[in-house]
Amino acid sequence: MPVVLITGCSSGIGRETARLFARRGWRVFASLRDPGRPEAEALRAEAAREGWTLETPHLDVTDDASVDAAVGAMLRATGGTVDAVVNNAGSLLSGPLEEIPPEALRAHLDTLVVGVHRVTRAVLPAMRARGRGRVVVVSSLAGRSATPILGAYHAAKFGVEGMAEAWRYELAPFGIDVAIVAPGPFGTELHRNERRYAAPGSPYAGTVAAYDRLAGRLTRGDAGQVAEAIFRASSGARPPLRRRVGPFSFVGGRLPSLIPDSWRERLLRLAFRYMS
Repeated sequence: MPVVLITGCSSGIGRETARLFARRGWRVFASLRDPGRPEAEALRAEAAREGWTLETPHLDVTDDASVDAAVGAMLRATGGTVDAVVNNAGSLLSGPLEEIPPEALRAHLDTLVVGVHRVTRAVLPAMRARGRGRVVVVSSLAGRSATPILGAYHAAKFGVEGMAEAWRYELAPFGIDVAIVAPGPFGTELHRNERRYAAPGSPYAGTVAAYDRLAGRLTRGDAGQVAEAIFRASSGARPPLRRRVGPFSFVGGRLPSLIPDSWRERLLRLAFRYMS
């Protein structure tokens, strides 16, 4: 039975990914920052009904001791086996960059960038000892091109994609593959739990309002699509570096690399001016 560790399984993409792996016969460690939440209990209850091999360990990606404890317990339970790690834990911080306090940005990067580093480096010795493994990083279309108001989120996703690509080259000699899954917009708790900074009377008020109207018009996909892409990246033949999935996967993921920066900038300015 292959073993997978998934972070951020309380809802949305993480929960659907844990359910998919379990249905397909994997031993799943569906980690959560708070395993006592009702969502975690519901996941455990479903696993019991379906006969899945699924556990919900406590793991806070921003805490070294928590990561070490969770990974250590998993490896003891599996005899040192971990076939895949899915770095999914996330958060969404938005607002004009000038108005985001440095401490908020620091915490955001600690979850989305340093957290991926913490969890991945904790499992690498076990993967290297077995000569195989798969590291999957859940990024976003926001990891390849930027828009106003999401600067903090772009900073995190640009950073984690660079780290994942470097790891792909570093780990290949040890039989460890690294893959990025980059979803478009999906209707998950990530957006409902968005942290927004916008000062009263902000000089950026028009840009914020335009962003909100544009975001409100987006088509949002189903988290199950992303779970399937994550499963494909975690199993089978050597995966491509990046899988884009869901709405706007071409426009947001591939188009920016096919047109000059000046064209894209002009289009974005027109879109925000039209929505102002």
